[in-house]
Amino acid sequence: MKERKYVKGVLTVEMSYLIPLILSIILLIIYAVFYYHDKNILNGAAAETAVLCAQIERRPEGSSGEDLNSFFRERIAGKLIFFSDASMELEKTEDEAEVVVQAQKGRMTVHICRRASIVKPEDRIRKKRILENLTGQEG
Repeated sequence: MKERKYVKGVLTVEMSYLIPLILSIILLIIYAVFYYHDKNILNGAAAETAVLCAQIERRPEGSSGEDLNSFFRERIAGKLIFFSDASMELEKTEDEAEVVVQAQKGRMTVHICRRASIVKPEDRIRKKRILENLTGQEG
């Protein structure tokens, strides 16, 4: 006769607690990676949009009808994994352009604010040349 081997069920009970815990931790890590990936994509797109706005404002003709919202949408198109949609607001002053981006999924929210200075070095150079011509100095 064959001898029956008995296996204790302790290992099965332990694994029934450990496997869901391990899978939950892996899922949490994946969500965190997706969150930070999308945050970096939105951060880069907001910075690029702010710099483009500053460059457009620097031109003598000003805003030439280029739509910055569509530029922002083009930068994030097909790149977001976790957040499905993002909204962008643009605020311009004389000295800087500010882009505010918000995205939300459930209770998770990303709020990004990027600024770019609107510098006009050509105006300063012109004023300096005019001053030099008036005073008769060079250099």
